[in-house]
Amino acid sequence: MTDKPEFSRPMAVRRIGSDGTDHTVEATEEERRRVALRLGLPEIAMLRCRYTLHDRGRGVVEAQGALAARFMQTCVVSLEVFEDMMAGSFVVRFIPARDFTDSDVPDLEAVDEIPYEGQEIDLGEAAVEQFALDLDPYPHAPDLVLPPGLIMDEDEAEAIAAQERKAKTANPFAGLARWKGGNA
Repeated sequence: MTDKPEFSRPMAVRRIGSDGTDHTVEATEEERRRVALRLGLPEIAMLRCRYTLHDRGRGVVEAQGALAARFMQTCVVSLEVFEDMMAGSFVVRFIPARDFTDSDVPDLEAVDEIPYEGQEIDLGEAAVEQFALDLDPYPHAPDLVLPPGLIMDEDEAEAIAAQERKAKTANPFAGLARWKGGNA
């Protein structure tokens, strides 16, 4: 038996109609505290998700979610704790575990599928998983001023790589000459 998630809102699949069912889930203070601990965040002040659910037959439920969160993060540069907010939408498909197949080659364009056991889907855990996916892995405080050259954009990185490739192909004996003390 698996442990119950920190924020669990089970919903019976039989309650979902093919014409759509709206449902909102919101984490309590204790649930937000436990989710913050799980995700390594100092605090989550609000975590809410509004769903429109559609029964697609054979136990498949399509969920269109609108996620909103207000939380604290730690800046990876200054280690300063700062407040951040998130709002976004997503689509997932709940699939009965018996019908779920996990591919070795993921289709990045496909709708995410979440397997479930029994007769209930967990809307709270789905919201937490989406929240975790949307979190910035390297958060920066909004007023942080980085020293010049600390972070390169893609064009700068490509220019440096091109210079290094050119230097390596300019003279195949340049490295040997430098090693022997000569000029090349």
